[in-house]
Amino acid sequence: MRLGKSQSQDFDAQIADTTICLMQYNILSLAKRLLDYESMGELFRQAGTETLELTVVEKIWGYLLELIALIADIFEIDMEEILNKIADGNQSITKIIKMKAALNAA
Repeated sequence: MRLGKSQSQDFDAQIADTTICLMQYNILSLAKRLLDYESMGELFRQAGTETLELTVVEKIWGYLLELIALIADIFEIDMEEILNKIADGNQSITKIIKMKAALNAA
């Protein structure tokens, strides 16, 4: 969390840096206590992995949507209809579709 790594010579900036560091620690320790009993290092690794995974999933999802849109244009079918048929009964794809819709709404 880089406690003590502030290179600022302003006292207020150093106090702010220390305060932010301690707030991060409190949030992560609360998450650790509520979710499971993993080490702090594991929480950081997991957060980094999920962030990387999300960006890869977003890129793949973008390519898939472009492909589905192209297929929908070729066969003159509504893209939403194709997505609904693909997602029907598949929880993973339904979750991705809902996540993408939430990201687009935000």
